[in-house]
Amino acid sequence: MPWFRCLICGENFPGQIVGESGPVGFYVTRFVEASDPTDAEAVAILALRTEPSLAPAPGWMPAGQSRVFFEEIEEVTAERVPAVPPGFAWHPMDDAEA
Repeated sequence: MPWFRCLICGENFPGQIVGESGPVGFYVTRFVEASDPTDAEAVAILALRTEPSLAPAPGWMPAGQSRVFFEEIEEVTAERVPAVPPGFAWHPMDDAEA
């Protein structure tokens, strides 16, 4: 089964940046094994649901609907799949984005 590199953007997730709690956005790349790009998107979403970094803190009250977008899904060779998944790149949500 082929591998896919998924560039994912998230919005309105609970988080903390420089000691300030609030909604944050992120970019992350995930590599998944799937039959085609549509299946790769589904597999990546299921994997994100188990990411401890995306779990809300106790008592978190959402400021908006959390969502993810796939900016790119590209088939890659198995040799390009890293042994350790890349980390998240967090950013604060602007008022216009939230």
